[in-house]
Order: sequence, then structure tokens, then C-alpha cells
Amino acid sequence: MKCLLIMSIIILVPTFYCHAESVEEAIEPIPTLEGKKETNDRKLLKQSENQANQATQENLIIRIPEKEEIPTPVEKAEPAEETKSIEATQTQSKEEKNNREEPKVDSPPSDDEKPSPEIPKDSLPQDEKGEQKENTEETVITPTRTKQPLKNIGSSVSVITRKDMENSKAPLLLDVLRQVPGLEVTRTQGIGGTTSLFIRGASAAQTLVFIDGVQMNSPTSGAFNFANLTTDNIERVEILRGPQSTLYGSEAIGGVVNIITKKGAGDNKVILGTEYGMHDTYRETVNVSGGNESFDYSLGGSFLKTHGISSASSGREKDGYENFTGSSRLGWNFMGDGRVDTTVRGTHSDFEYDAFNYGVGPVDDPDRRQTTDEVLFSTKINKTFFDIWTPSFLVSVNDTELKGFDPTDESGEFRIPTRVWRAEHQSDFSIFDVDTITLGYEYEALEGENEGKFDKQTYWNNAIFLQNQIKLFDSLNWTTGLRYDDYSTFGSHLTYRTTISYGIEEIDSRFHGSWGKGFRAPSLNELFFPYYGNPNLSPEESKGWDFGVEKEILKDKLTMDVTYFENDFANLITAAVQPDGSYLAENVARAESQGVETSLTYKPFTKLSLTGTYTYTDTKDREKEQQLPRRPRNRATLGINAQPLEKLNVNLTGVVVRDRIDSDGKEMDNYWTVDQVTRYDITQSMTAYVRFENLFDYDYEEVTGFGSLGFTAYGGLEFKF
Repeated sequence: MKCLLIMSIIILVPTFYCHAESVEEAIEPIPTLEGKKETNDRKLLKQSENQANQATQENLIIRIPEKEEIPTPVEKAEPAEETKSIEATQTQSKEEKNNREEPKVDSPPSDDEKPSPEIPKDSLPQDEKGEQKENTEETVITPTRTKQPLKNIGSSVSVITRKDMENSKAPLLLDVLRQVPGLEVTRTQGIGGTTSLFIRGASAAQTLVFIDGVQMNSPTSGAFNFANLTTDNIERVEILRGPQSTLYGSEAIGGVVNIITKKGAGDNKVILGTEYGMHDTYRETVNVSGGNESFDYSLGGSFLKTHGISSASSGREKDGYENFTGSSRLGWNFMGDGRVDTTVRGTHSDFEYDAFNYGVGPVDDPDRRQTTDEVLFSTKINKTFFDIWTPSFLVSVNDTELKGFDPTDESGEFRIPTRVWRAEHQSDFSIFDVDTITLGYEYEALEGENEGKFDKQTYWNNAIFLQNQIKLFDSLNWTTGLRYDDYSTFGSHLTYRTTISYGIEEIDSRFHGSWGKGFRAPSLNELFFPYYGNPNLSPEESKGWDFGVEKEILKDKLTMDVTYFENDFANLITAAVQPDGSYLAENVARAESQGVETSLTYKPFTKLSLTGTYTYTDTKDREKEQQLPRRPRNRATLGINAQPLEKLNVNLTGVVVRDRIDSDGKEMDNYWTVDQVTRYDITQSMTAYVRFENLFDYDYEEVTGFGSLGFTAYGGLEFKF
């Protein structure tokens, strides 16, 4: 607790300095305002004594509260350019109206005249095609748990927009994630195979995934399987790299993937999609959305089925896959800036897979199958009071059941149900527009069982976190935070993090950096699985830092971001050999990673954009003195999006992966793939497209012994009403 008290003092002390300066700036103009108001009052009084006409007196009364005649006392804090332009337009319009019309008696403003709350990006006005217009200044939520301009963020973050997903036409989110720097996506066999995400050398169990505030990581394995996550009804994805446990707790060692679903806006719309392709693959989608000032909704559903390919590279028998996903998000605005958001999402999938024989590898097995049923729910309510305090409350639950048939299992069948409950409260205090203090509390209960292996087990966690965001100057933003977790399994744990962002407009550059600590609580398998689990395990830990430079080489055309990072992993849980020859989970492993992430965006023309990324990741297992498996040293991506005609869009993406090993320590072959999508707007309400995966039919394996899709073609239609 002493450490917690000291860290809290360190975080809050700079606040008083900033507040003192802000108070001085706010107080200084007051005498001038009072003087001007007094002079105006004397003038008005004199006029009222000299005038006998009642209409003239009414006009004089009207002029007293006019904002245009009384200077605003505080003008120090510069608003955003967009806000300033809006205010200027409104002022100009009001002046023109006053020049044309006679003064009238003041009356309370109507609902339409009242200032509206800040509209989030997913509620932006729509164009004639029903698509949302892009914001001039992109904002993110995940790095600070508050809405902030991307330029103020010191953390390393990437954003996948709805436009990116539309350009790719990929049915699964994992295919879009492949384009993000610092990420490696591996899938065992074709569509439906177990899919893992690695960030900066951290494992899949060390990456935390959210969907609208719902934690998706499995309590039994600790990881999240991206195999069944479709792009339907997803608005954007924010990927935060580096240790993030200060705000998000366990599993956030490598980073956080925050998935935000669609929010309805504008007139009611219906979008229907159909697609058919090789391997007897077809997909059907539907989305209905709309909204007004009080209520908005977005409902979506999709069905994906394929005969697939053989999971085993050497096999002949095809392993099919089915996926049905339904999603809904409902929103209600109340009392001006209050809001309630509710998300319900469900997924059902069936997957056939092949057996893995030790010493041989994957072999054909027509009997193996697994079914995954997942239902998640979240509801969040928030309201701003007095323009300085915004409390929010969130409740979420994720129910998952994995079951299937395994011939090697004693019973032949397996069933693994899990559940994660979360309740959160967060309070944001905005002080003089230069300081935002975030204070939060989280309660989490995790339960799961593995029938025939271990009975239902439950553990819980209570956590508090504190964060301070300070804008020291117009271009310097500093964030510090700490978190205290108390687990029922291993006790308490303290984490911390600090970030900084500094922009220099004269050279069109921005410097950003972060340093922090992360941890991962042991999973239920690591605690209780027979002949392996150890209830005395401690959490895995990491310390990491990064520093990067973002540079605009050509104004609004060429942007480059280069980031160097280092991570040190300690107390890693691994199967340690015991004196009797058995295995036991113990905190004995250590690892490290370091590297460089580079991204380049070039827009020479309005209708042409090029994006490229290169990531160098050097990982080391200190116990085995070798590279960590399935983390390539070199990884590069290329994306080209062109619109040669008004109705024609062409999107090309490529991935190159080199220098990697698998879990057996053997070196794997390098590979590269190219995907291409061409879309054509036949009418305003109908779009046709063709999609090619692995365009050059490159033969490769992401996991040793498991097959990958060769050249595959798809064609589809999309209707908008």
C-alpha cells in the first residue's frame, strides 16, 4: 500500500501545478468583463430614461444578454479547428439574421436550438450512399479509456476502420488484422482453424481482446480464438501495442485489441449481401440500422459455410466449417449528453479437424469435430455533470461452450463451458481543459470447467485504477497511471504506465513514447488441469517501453511512423520436468523481445492510397536460448487502394513472412501471399465484387503440418435500401 500511495502522489502532483496556472489565466480577464458590463449597464439605463416607447424598452432589454456584445472572459484554451469553424459560422449567421430582422423579446430556446452533445465518430452524418463521412481528426478511445485525438496519444496504436473492412471484403477479422504492424496471425489449416494473435513477441494468452467492453479471453486457456470472429456489424478495431495492464488488467502484456460494433445513425437502412466461391463456400449477410436524436439501433446477421480443405497438409479428406453470427447494438440518448449502449452478440460454429499424432504430425481423421457457442452481453450508461464529471457504469458477461468429439479422449466427447462476469465504474474529471483524471473500479468473476478433467472452478478479482492526462502545452501530452489488483488465487499485484506525445508543427513531426508494466493471471488449465496444473502459480509479468517518431514528409500526402520497442517477460508459466519424470506448471521461464515497427502511408491523389508496413522482431527464449516459436523476425505488408473510375474500386494487399520457427524448434519456410478485391457500383443501391485470396497460389504453412488455402476466388453482390 505504501507503493500505491507514493505512486498516487506522483500522478496527482502535476495536476495542482496545471490547475494553478489555469486558475490564474481564468481569473485575470474578469475585471475587464465587469468593467465593460458596468459601462453597458449605464448606457442602457440612460437610454431607458430618455425613451418612452415600450417597444424601444423591449429592444433594450433584449440586448442585455446578447453574447456578441459581451466578451467571453476565458479565451486561452484554443478549441479544435473544426469547433472554431462551426462557432464562426454560427456567429456569422446570427449577425446576418440580426441585420435582417427586428429585435424580438427573448424566449427559451427550442429543443432544436439547444446545443447538442459531442457526436462520436460512429454517429457522423452520412453521404448520399448511406456511408459515414470521415472525420478530419481521428480519435481513439482504447489508449486512455477516454475519447482523445490520435495526435495526443503517446501509446503505439493502430486503427482498422469500417472502410478498411469494406475494401478488403474479408468475411473474417483475422484477414484484416494481418495488415497491422507488430502483429502476427497464425491459423492452423483453412477457414475455421484455431487462430492465434501475437503482438511484439507476446503470446496469444498475453493479448487481451474486448468487444464493446466484453472480455473475450477464455478463462481455461487464457487466449482468444479469432477463428470465428466475422467482420459483420463491426465499425472499427483499435489495436494498442505494449503492456496495458494499468488500465485493462490481466492478459494485457503484449497489448489490447478493442473491437467496437456498428452504431445506427440516420434514416433506416437495409444492407443485404451474398457471396459464393471455391471450395463450395457461400456467405449471406444482412444489416438493418437507423437512428435519431433519441434512439439508434444496428442489427446484423451472417451465415458462412465452406467444404474447406484438409486440415492436414498431407491429407485428402476435406474439413468443413459453418458459422452463424448475430449481433445487435441499441443506443438511447437522454438528458442531452447522457447515453445508454447495449450490445448482444452470439456465434455458433461447427468445425471439422484432423488429428495430431506426436512424432508424425497432423493426419486425416474424418470423425473429429468441435462446436463453439458464444453469447456476449454488455450495457453501459454514462452522463456528464457540470461539464467536469462524467461517470460511467458497465456490466458485461461472456458465455462460451466448447464441445466436440475426440477419439483419443477416454469418453470420446469433451465439453468446456466458461463464463466471465465484469462490472465496472469509471469517473472522468475534466479540469480547465488541460487535465483529465480517470478513477475506476472493476470486479471480475471467472469460472470454467473441463468435463472429465476438472470440476467447475471460480476465481475473482477486484481492481482500482487511477490515470492522469495532462496537456502541459498545446503540443505536449503526458499520461501517467497505476493499478492495484487483488486476485483470489495469488493475491495482489501493482502495475504502472506512463506515456508522452510531443508534436512540432514547424517540422511536421510528432514524438511518442511509453513505458509500463503488465501481468497475466494463471488460467484455469494452468491451475487445475490434471498432471499439469499448479494452484500455487504466480502471475506472468512484463516490462516494456517504446519510442517512435511520426513524420509528414509531404504535407497531407506522405506520412511515416517508426517505433522501436523492447519487452522483458518474467515468471513465464511453462511445463517443468519433475524428478519423477512428470510435468508441472511452474513460473520458471523468461523471454525478451525487441524490434522496430515501421508504417508508411502515401496518398499522391485523392483516389489512390498506398500503405506499407515492416516489422522486425527479435525474440529470445532465455531458457532454451532460441527464438520464440511462430514469431517471425521479418514481416512486411503492402496495401494499394485505387479508384480509377467513380464507380470502380480496386484493393490489393500483400504479406511477406520470413525467418521463423515452430514449437518443435525447427525452422519454417518463408512465404508471401497477395489478395485482391475489385468492387463496382452497378447502381446507387447495388454493388458487385470479386475477391481473390492467395492470388499467385503460393504453397505455404503457417503451422507445421497444417494446410493453408491456395488460390481461391469469390464473387458477391451487395444491396443497399
